[in-house]
Amino acid sequence: MKLDEKEIAKFEELLLASKNILLLTHKNPDGDALGSLLALFLILKKAGRNVTPACFDPAPTILKFLPEHEKIVNEFEAIDFDLVIVLDCGDIHQTGFHESKPELFDGSRRVVKIDHHATAGEFGDVQLVNSEFCATSSILTYLFDEVLGMPISPDIATCLLTGISTDTGSFKHSNVKPQTLRLAARLLRKGANNSALAKNVYRSIPVPTLKLWGNILQSLQQTKEGVTLAVAQKKDFEETAAREQDLAGVVDFVNAVPNAKFSILLSERNGLVKASLRTQQADTDVAKIAARFGGGGHVKAAGFAVPGKLEKETRWRVVAEDKDFKNT
Repeated sequence: MKLDEKEIAKFEELLLASKNILLLTHKNPDGDALGSLLALFLILKKAGRNVTPACFDPAPTILKFLPEHEKIVNEFEAIDFDLVIVLDCGDIHQTGFHESKPELFDGSRRVVKIDHHATAGEFGDVQLVNSEFCATSSILTYLFDEVLGMPISPDIATCLLTGISTDTGSFKHSNVKPQTLRLAARLLRKGANNSALAKNVYRSIPVPTLKLWGNILQSLQQTKEGVTLAVAQKKDFEETAAREQDLAGVVDFVNAVPNAKFSILLSERNGLVKASLRTQQADTDVAKIAARFGGGGHVKAAGFAVPGKLEKETRWRVVAEDKDFKNT
């Protein structure tokens, strides 16, 4: 697993030439989004650069153990920056700032894209993209430690390990390779706080989240085609006082049904129906399914969003068991 050497060289040149750097990641940030965002923020700040991390949505509660998460902003002036680095985003619309701050991507400033998604779109003056890496955080680990020789502190290591761990389902997904474990071991040697990661991400679930998950699992059903389906309606969030970020993790339970072709979690949010797709089957590519609806992701984990709302549809049919009745 490597990155294009020419792109790395251009990235180094841009870092040296830029005075003010803006870091962006996708809306509704997960562990890899925030882990890579904060790791790059910390390492560039340590190198004496003027850098600002930004995200459209706030950090989920379970990720607020990450160092410097309170430095992330969602209000800024695009004119203040001459370089934008976009992390863990297949397309610029995933940042959430493409409409409110289109000048970020109008060509008046340089843009660097760092991502690991196979369905990543083409944007950016520099693209450090390789879908063989399990996470954007693993790309940064490789870039910092093996290529650029930039020192990784314990705080940076914690951020990077969080990204790798969460995007591999705590090293359970099929995207785990020998190098994945080697990079994780390297981060542990550099002081990554695995205990804090395990406690906050995997062993800390608030009551509203559990209630929301209960409603979602209650809705679970399997189609005759072998697709496992679950839904989270607007009323489920209202009844449980849960938030959108509380959905993180429940899709893994939906995907745990044996022999399912794939699983899909549908949720209503702000006039949109969002879908999270997962599969355990070797011959199923959920990224292709998501792409049909304008989404994307990985072969085994993907998503999309379409305008609309969820409505339950019930169908009935008469099945005659009496022979005389069926022959009349």
